Amino acid sequence: MSVESTIEDLTRRWLKAAASNDVDAVMALYHPAIRSFDAILAMQVEGAKAYREHWKKCMEACPADPFFEMHDLKVETSDSLAVSHSLTHCGATVEGEQQGGWMRVTQVWQRNGDQWQILHEHFSSPFNPEDMSLIMDWQPDHAPVRFR
Repeated sequence: MSVESTIEDLTRRWLKAAASNDVDAVMALYHPAIRSFDAILAMQVEGAKAYREHWKKCMEACPADPFFEMHDLKVETSDSLAVSHSLTHCGATVEGEQQGGWMRVTQVWQRNGDQWQILHEHFSSPFNPEDMSLIMDWQPDHAPVRFR
């Protein structure tokens, strides 16, 4: 299996785990020295223990029917590092209505033996520089291709 296919398979596991609010399955994909720049709750989180707590807080904020949909996934690989980036639609479905938004996601994967783990992760959302407000109704410029 190619490195790109491996990262795509691991990304599917990550999506399923995140959408299931399964913190153990999510954290199984992270390197112990994970450094994350998340879009919510913290500017940065360092280390697997701290990131586990961060994920728990995020999951508690979306307890009802969470969703994670990844679109336009691109993967670039080398022998020991891989970078994936995508547009990700995430949030929760509350009383039949999806509440959430589009995020830009970059993950840096590192090979440790025959195992790949996320060493760095960056979620971001666009903002308006004139008034510093988040643009929560942002939509991709094109019909994105869903990655499943």
